[in-house]
Amino acid sequence: MTWMPFSTASFSNLPLMETLYQQYLKDPASVDSSWRAFFDGFEFGGKIGGGEAGPELKVYALIEGYRTYGHLLADFNPIAGKKKTDVPELALQHFGFSPKDLGQTVPTCGFLKEKEVPLQTLIDALKKTYCNRIGIEYMGLGNPQMEAWLQKKIEPHFDLPLTKEEKLSIFDSMNKAELFEAFIHIKYTGQTRFSLEGCETFIPVISSLVDTGALLGVSGIILGMAHRGRLNVLANILGKSYGQIFNEFEAHYEPDVEEASGDVKYHKGFAGTVTARSSKSLNFVLTPNPSHLEAVDPVVEGQARAEQQRKSSKEILPVLVHGDAALAGQGVIYETLQLCKLRGYRTGGTLHIVINNQIGFTTLPQDSRSTLYCTDIAKGFGAPVFHVNAEDPQGCVQVAKLALELRQEFGCDVFIDLCGYRKYGHNEGDEPMFTQPLEYQLIKNKKSIREIYRDQLIEQGVITQAEAQGAEAQFKESLHKELESQKSQPPKEEKLAPQEARAPVETKVSAETLLSLAREFSTVPSGFNVHPKIQRHLGERLAMVTSDPNKPTIDWGMGEHLAFASILNDHIHIRLSGQDTRRGTFSHRHAMWVDQVNAAKYFPLSHLKQGQGLFDVFNSPLSEYAVLGFEFGYSLMYPEALIIWEAQYGDFDNGAQIIIDQFLTSSEQKWSHRSSLTLMLPHGYEGAGPEHSSGRIERFLQLAGNDNIRIVNCTNPAQLFHVLRRQALSPIKKPLILFTPKALLRHPLFVSPLSAFTSGTFQEILDDPSAPPQPKKLLLCSGKVYYDLIAEREKRKVETLAVVRIEQLYPLNMERLVELLKKYTGIEQCLWVQEEHSNMGAWEYIRPLLTEALQGKCPLNYAGRERSASPAAGTHALHKKQLAALMEDAFK
Repeated sequence: MTWMPFSTASFSNLPLMETLYQQYLKDPASVDSSWRAFFDGFEFGGKIGGGEAGPELKVYALIEGYRTYGHLLADFNPIAGKKKTDVPELALQHFGFSPKDLGQTVPTCGFLKEKEVPLQTLIDALKKTYCNRIGIEYMGLGNPQMEAWLQKKIEPHFDLPLTKEEKLSIFDSMNKAELFEAFIHIKYTGQTRFSLEGCETFIPVISSLVDTGALLGVSGIILGMAHRGRLNVLANILGKSYGQIFNEFEAHYEPDVEEASGDVKYHKGFAGTVTARSSKSLNFVLTPNPSHLEAVDPVVEGQARAEQQRKSSKEILPVLVHGDAALAGQGVIYETLQLCKLRGYRTGGTLHIVINNQIGFTTLPQDSRSTLYCTDIAKGFGAPVFHVNAEDPQGCVQVAKLALELRQEFGCDVFIDLCGYRKYGHNEGDEPMFTQPLEYQLIKNKKSIREIYRDQLIEQGVITQAEAQGAEAQFKESLHKELESQKSQPPKEEKLAPQEARAPVETKVSAETLLSLAREFSTVPSGFNVHPKIQRHLGERLAMVTSDPNKPTIDWGMGEHLAFASILNDHIHIRLSGQDTRRGTFSHRHAMWVDQVNAAKYFPLSHLKQGQGLFDVFNSPLSEYAVLGFEFGYSLMYPEALIIWEAQYGDFDNGAQIIIDQFLTSSEQKWSHRSSLTLMLPHGYEGAGPEHSSGRIERFLQLAGNDNIRIVNCTNPAQLFHVLRRQALSPIKKPLILFTPKALLRHPLFVSPLSAFTSGTFQEILDDPSAPPQPKKLLLCSGKVYYDLIAEREKRKVETLAVVRIEQLYPLNMERLVELLKKYTGIEQCLWVQEEHSNMGAWEYIRPLLTEALQGKCPLNYAGRERSASPAAGTHALHKKQLAALMEDAFK
């Protein structure tokens, strides 16, 4: 297909247009959609080829030019100074006209209801639509239907009428937005709040989304935003009491430290019900967000997708609010946008609102981005952009209504660039004049947006001066009353009661059930052409459960499948995502079969029985940050499901460290948000080099506290089965960090009997099944190194040494550990053995705990690799040498 957007249309390109027209006559699909629409609308046969374009062609090119480049002349920047009056892309000569043609009558090509008008009249109409206080970028995004839909909405004049009631509603929102900020500024001078002043129009924009959404079938809004304006949203949209917010500014404010450490006021979230002007109620969630400004973006998308799982994409609206500098600078935004059309992650379109202060802390746009607009990333994803002037509240609300209607119609992302300014510094303690003296001199002399709009309404007769003053006085009085009420009786925050992470759960499943499930997921449908190796593999899997139930035959992949199938059999939804998870990085899963003849896909775990739990498995894009954030958000809104993110290799969690630190491990303590998200991190030292050995156990142990997570390193398939079922069935929701094997996937000893699945439960510590009667030496370990140790014990024929495995590193079952150590009464030496370097793995975490558990019985020593900056050896030869030294340390 020849791709040449219509933005190239000009008189100078006439030969090219002639060529395209000839192509169009032969095959309309061979030209770009914008050209196709152009040629469809006009009969060009007698108008092209004479060396000069006919009037329709030149006028249509002019109209397309304004549709494409009109935003360059639009007056949406309230601190831009002198308005731009011309741009080369819209010069008359560019379209084959000259100034002397302005009085010439030209066809309007359907832009105006009149068939012909003077050229100047047409240009004035184009400027009123595309170059007023709203700039629109929507052409050339690959969606001609959307282009035509928008043109019908906004041409010939972008003026969506507002009723008197709507105008008064905007004024009320502006009043509350500005006066709330001013009140705090006076009462709590210098305290950080990240004021919205200069972009207060954001509040009526959000209010408009509520009102419009209620009319368009939206039942829930999930909002993610950074700090600026957050308190305003909490108070004036979500209805968090002003008194509670004032309380958080007081020096005496302190959350219950026994329950939670809490967070600063401008990070907190809130959930509630808001009522639209139509009286319809909507659920509204403001997601908490740390100082990583855009980290919340994928979390919101995951939350929205989880809610849409129960409802529909049109009912649940994700809204992301960006700062201009963060939007241009933060890579997670690209990662999040990349999810917008993927089957496993799409949410039916996100509404993006940029609170555009035209500065990032103290950095100006020309120093913080290489693009014309901070929103230019939207073009890569076919998302239209509306640039609006914060000093035009009515225009901003009109755009908000249109943007939501557009999202509902086309299921696409839409950006609103709310262009304003920042009245104070980055926070209220900053002095902006240090670095931007000219800009802030201009801002200092500006009338507030509320006052500008108030005066407009008075002039229009919508409200009187007395009514405006009365509304202002009434709201100020209500704020004073809230403040006094708070001082007499500070409101209390509701906290979640703490939960222990180690509550036992019944996880065994009957042999009959497991056999039935295994037969179902091992059966190939009639007519499906499965790969011969997979067919053989299925036979082997089935044999694992049909042989002697006491014989260890079930490997890791089968243990996982039995766990998943039994959880689905309990009507629990499973969602598994990550890079290459359908097949499995190490070709051990095969959760999806591909027909070798027609490439049809079949998911055996989705076909176990009628009414089973939903099984979703998705190969994710090559992203860790956004995808893990998405899955975390999903787990928040769907706590009864088993949600798993699998890293291709354990060390890939590096790319998602912000989500791990700021959300996964700390959200319960900071925000009382509980997640049961499971992370599967392939881990094990096998000579594969520094990049694919370590899942960084030490990092998760450093992040562990207050029973916030579960950290598990399983050493057999039955343990995997039980820990996954525990995670799915437990009423206590905690993230599970599950370190999974690589080489052990096909190790002959890394198997379990069926009887281990039909009885028992997950064991946090495993005793040595082959321990000698009176061992003199006790080795404690976790993970794959256990198999190295028992192989070495057999090789050396040592009969005085026992090996105990710590399967759950956190929370550590100290009672069980002390009980086991008491059993080994005669030991003279105890060693912690790990394959990781001494400054990595579990050693630094577990040393004081083991010392306490030993109670002075014998000294505790370490056997393992020496301290290192790199996670693992870079060559297989060095790896083997280090392993041999490790074994020597353990057995000497």
